This record gives sequence, C-alpha cells and structure tokens, in this order.
Amino acid sequence: MDNANKKENSIVEEKKEETSIKEERIRRITKIYYSNPKIQNLLLEFSSGREVVPRYYEGFGKRPDSLQYPSDVMGLVNKGATSFHASEEIWADPLKINSDMDRKDFDELRIGWDLLIDIDSPFLDFAKIAAMLLIKELENYGINNYGIKYSGSKGFHIMVSGKAFPEEFRGELKKNMFPEWPRAMCEFLMDNIRH
Repeated sequence: MDNANKKENSIVEEKKEETSIKEERIRRITKIYYSNPKIQNLLLEFSSGREVVPRYYEGFGKRPDSLQYPSDVMGLVNKGATSFHASEEIWADPLKINSDMDRKDFDELRIGWDLLIDIDSPFLDFAKIAAMLLIKELENYGINNYGIKYSGSKGFHIMVSGKAFPEEFRGELKKNMFPEWPRAMCEFLMDNIRH
C-alpha cells in the first residue's frame, strides 16, 4: 500500500471515530432527556391521533407507527431512537395509513391537521428573522396561540393548531383540504412578509 492510500485510510478511520464519539454523545443525551416522565407524558399527549416515527442516528423507523404508552418512548430510545417526528395530520387511527391508499381513503381517515411552518436557511440568523416576521404576521391576523421551536438543524418550526381555522370554508371541509390549505396559508404569509 502506498503512502497516499495509507493517508486516505487514516482519514477515513478518524472520521469514523469522530462519528462514533458524536453518536454515543447524542445517545447518552437522548436517554437522559427522554427518561424524564414529564417529557414522555407530553410527547404521548401531543402524539394522540398522530403518526409518530422514531428517528435513529442512521435513519427513520418503520411507518406507520404511533405511541400508545409513556413506556413506548423509552422502549424506542433503548432501541436507538434519538428523536421522534409526529405528523401534522391527525388521524382516526394512524396505524391504518398505508402506501396503497388513495386521496379518498386519506380524507376518510384524517380527522384534522395543524399548520406547520418549517423555516430552513443555511444562515440561522436569517431563519430567526423569518420566524419573527411570520409570528408578527400571524399575530396581525389574531393568531396569538402558536408554538415555536428550534428545529435542531437549520431553522425553526412554527405550529398553529388546526383549531384556529374554520372547520368548513366555501363548502370544503378543512380536514379534507390537506395539504392544499396549509400550502396556501404559507404562501400567503410568505408573500405578506416579503412586502
């Protein structure tokens, strides 16, 4: 083996070691965080009627999935879950979701949805500005009850409960207008903050 190959192999091994140290640190923090009964109960309460998929260090868990008991959280963490991702949509039974369903099947199974605004930017300061502008715009329309959190990556998530919107508008049921209405709302809000 020549020196160039040895050097390349050495770099690859160093990166693997860095990844393994980082992964182990994330797993330790995750266990501490999700072992808190308050976190387990809040996650369980929020996930009611939602599809919830665990994120493992190397990828996502199987779909569909949901949480039924607080112990489900630690059970998945002990199997390597590092975070949990819940759907915007609220279902009569999230475990009945399958890839063979058509639009009509989804509409029958869906009982509601929340508006999730996902702000991503390669520049975190720009994401902060966008989040502040969007919040101000929501408040201009009388929406003062919303959640905001750092996404853990490149931005923020702003969530508005579906209860803030009418159940029916122009003869269309809100529950059946996913993803059209959330997209239209996001486009409207983004258009407004650009001016």
